[in-house]
Amino acid sequence: MKIKFYAALILCFATVALSAQGQRESSSGASISAVNVATVRATIVDSVNNQPIEFASVRLFNSKTNQLAQGAVTNQNGRIELKNVKPGGYYLLMSFTGYNTKRLNIREQNFRRSVIDLGNVKLGASNVMLGTVTVTGKLPEMVVKEDTVEYNAAAFKTPEGAVVEDLIKRLPGVQVDADGKITTAAGKQVSKIRVNGKEFFGNDPKMATKNLTADVVDKVQVIEKKSDLALLTGVDDDEPETIINLTIKKGMMKGWMGNISAGVGQILNNKNDEDPRYVASSMLNRFTDTEQYSIVGNSNNINERAFTDRGNNVMSGRGSSFGGGGTGGGTGGAGITSSSTVGFNMAKEVNKKLKVGGNISYNYGDNYTNSRSFRENIFTDSVSYRRSTSIARSFTHNFSIGGKMEYQMDSVTTFIFTPTFSYNSSLAHNSSYQKSMAGDRDSTAVNESNSSSSLSSNGTNLGLQLDFSRRLSAKGRRISFSGSLNLNESNGNGTNNSTNIFYLATGKNTVFNQENANTANRNSYNMRFTYVEPIAKNYFIDFLYNIQFNNTINERETYDYDPVNGTYSDLNANYSRSSSVHSISQNIRVNLRSVHPRYTYNIGMSVSPSYTRNLGYIKDWFGNGLDSVYNEPQPRKTVNYAPQFELTYRFSGDRMLRKFLRLRYNGRTNQPSITQLDPSQDVTNPLNIRSGNPDLLPSFNHNISLEYNSNNRASQSSFSTSLTHTFEQNSIVNYTTYEPRTGVQYTKPINENGTWSSQADILFATPLDKQMHFNLNLRTGASYSNQVGYTLLQKQSERNVAHTASVSPNLSISYKNNWFYCQFRGLLRYSSANYSMEGISPRKSTTYNISYNNQITFPWSFSLSSDITYTANRGLSAGYNQDEVMWNAQLNKAFLRNNAGSLRLQFNDILHQRLNLNRSVTTNSITDTQYTALTSYCMLTFSYRFNNMGNRRSGNRSRSGFDPSQMPGGFDRPAGGGFPGGGGFPGGGGRPR
Repeated sequence: MKIKFYAALILCFATVALSAQGQRESSSGASISAVNVATVRATIVDSVNNQPIEFASVRLFNSKTNQLAQGAVTNQNGRIELKNVKPGGYYLLMSFTGYNTKRLNIREQNFRRSVIDLGNVKLGASNVMLGTVTVTGKLPEMVVKEDTVEYNAAAFKTPEGAVVEDLIKRLPGVQVDADGKITTAAGKQVSKIRVNGKEFFGNDPKMATKNLTADVVDKVQVIEKKSDLALLTGVDDDEPETIINLTIKKGMMKGWMGNISAGVGQILNNKNDEDPRYVASSMLNRFTDTEQYSIVGNSNNINERAFTDRGNNVMSGRGSSFGGGGTGGGTGGAGITSSSTVGFNMAKEVNKKLKVGGNISYNYGDNYTNSRSFRENIFTDSVSYRRSTSIARSFTHNFSIGGKMEYQMDSVTTFIFTPTFSYNSSLAHNSSYQKSMAGDRDSTAVNESNSSSSLSSNGTNLGLQLDFSRRLSAKGRRISFSGSLNLNESNGNGTNNSTNIFYLATGKNTVFNQENANTANRNSYNMRFTYVEPIAKNYFIDFLYNIQFNNTINERETYDYDPVNGTYSDLNANYSRSSSVHSISQNIRVNLRSVHPRYTYNIGMSVSPSYTRNLGYIKDWFGNGLDSVYNEPQPRKTVNYAPQFELTYRFSGDRMLRKFLRLRYNGRTNQPSITQLDPSQDVTNPLNIRSGNPDLLPSFNHNISLEYNSNNRASQSSFSTSLTHTFEQNSIVNYTTYEPRTGVQYTKPINENGTWSSQADILFATPLDKQMHFNLNLRTGASYSNQVGYTLLQKQSERNVAHTASVSPNLSISYKNNWFYCQFRGLLRYSSANYSMEGISPRKSTTYNISYNNQITFPWSFSLSSDITYTANRGLSAGYNQDEVMWNAQLNKAFLRNNAGSLRLQFNDILHQRLNLNRSVTTNSITDTQYTALTSYCMLTFSYRFNNMGNRRSGNRSRSGFDPSQMPGGFDRPAGGGFPGGGGFPGGGGRPR
């Protein structure tokens, strides 16, 4: 049956391709003659970052008489269209301030077509210097465009040598957490970072944010990017991903540049940790119009993990031997981390048809985390509490390699090939203690558990993707195909030792001494076909078909310790449950698309059938490779229907005021994971036993969003707002039961309806004076959600809906001149959760955050910077309502020729008040957790910057526009992820050295 399906699929594809080829041959064989008039089209873009240039001047001259025939300026998309051009010889002159003028010839032979499409025309930056005069423009902090929020790096003064992450932390509407993850104002996480529009170390944003220095960046562009195939075809496939594009200063685009730094320091006021802190980093870059090369090296023990730890995800999160509290592990801001990384990235335009890129990297991480947590289980007729402590140590090795090739066979055919491969290995140890109380926080003990576990694992991942697109006619007829596969294999071996005491049911005390082996294979295959048919001027019919196959196998073997022979030889069938899942998801969609200069809309319908079959078995239970099947439910089939709609409208107005509106709706099917389908019990945490549900149905998400933004060039102000609403059919929620005598919780997933959420965000930025010394940024977010869950009522779980409202206003005011910069920020986070069941009181929490940072540049090449942040938490559990004042300062001295060298003395967490607090709220529990943190330290760092671009002064010019040789400064990269410090918790285990 499969062979017939694939054969039919290939036959259809070949038929369309042959039809297109026949059409091309037929048209080429026909006689050609000049048309009466033609339309000349072009798109003017920047040669470095391929961004469209608005208001560029385009003039069409007669080649014989040199008389001007037509002229116009480009629109906001950089596009120009000159209509009713009579046949003849012409030349086009394209120009814009700060760019070299470009000339293109149009010959009489080109008028054999009614449309002369010149495609993208790249303008290069002008190198002409206006004598010795320096013109410093007044740059707005933020400019909002259709799918892009653009920040001018020069408006956010950072110490010279600071990394890109330090710059992003100062951008309004963008948040960077302790682990380096970037989130936009709309709550979307940044998935990758590009440099001048080109891939930079694949899908690892930290390789850019933690290694690239901020002084080379011209603009930071937060973009809602569509997939490569959607950009080629104009047909949206999935929700766009959020990326950041960094444009490099034009003065840095002439050759090689690099920096080397090394520092050593000491922990302050902590006699238990006298090991020195260290940091060493280097980076060598070459950025030109057609090529990029970067070499990165980094090693430190100050929580600056300069890469993203992908991990192995053995057993899809089941049986990872990290039970007994559930708070172990952690990277970035949690615990103390030593890490090293080395990598190489390149991107090159080989010729006009071929672009290639690739990257290779190796990363090592060593993390130690000590944590304590307090959990309140919410019941209507009773209450219970759980205190836990955990110590974890993990070592990880990651190797990855990736590439991308884009080949434009001709003006109508494009191929994009993207291969990736990664290998990961890890070794982890965890020990934990937890105790449950009923009725009060301290006196009535229900149970307690001591456990220790270890896990050694490794995994590989291979990914391949091929995109193909071909335009079949000048009117917009197009066919495209995308195929991808992802093969993932992981293996793990671990031990689990625990003693569990139940005070109210002594006969149920348990002792586990087990060894387990886990194997997981996850393979997915995806194919997507699109066809675009023009039906009238500016109207198209889009056909899309997508099919995805997923095959997942999880095998687990657990052996109990045999005290007679001293080995792990007794197979425990209860904890040796394996499972396999096979699923097929399809999406068939038909859209009517209309494209006009001021508005574009799509309207259509999609049908999403899905099929899931799963099997539960005990591997080799009968020996000789014979498995014992313990669960084989009937396959599940579902079909979801959803309308598709998107409207984009560009308001009319003068060139100094741009307004944009977008309304969008779409739907998506989400398959349950193999862990959620596996009915076997996971007892790695014996006080919180989890199992899957083989009867789960796929969930279906409905997403509605409204976006509006405006940019006023006259006042240099920007405004952006968005409203989103998501509701879910057959959402997967946890059904939890509680055994009062033992205090054990049993949790499994079920399908429920009634889960939805709404969110609103407003972002506003404006200068407060004509000289733009003062700038105001305001970001306010608000959300309201309905989260369905289950809560214990008279020893039975009853449906309980948590109504959670939150608001988070964020205000930022900054001031800058040639020698001084300061920024004040105030943030309030308020959250209130109310429950549908009677007897459960509302839960409210508030976080206040006030921060101030400044930078002062003195004569004689000295610079001083300081930042201080006050954070207060209210409404948390007893002992967690703590305040902290984080104060960091650093003094920098620049020296050597052109201030290429710098020496920096840095103090982190001067007041020793660092806290690592986290709160998690669900429908039936509230958990407060505190992690160890890197204590206060001081560090002395030397750095050296170099380049071979000739004009060194231009390359080192301060962002404020003044000459550093007159008031030089220069800071290097600040150490510490979020400036960690503070004490930690007592407990065993080792620390990274």
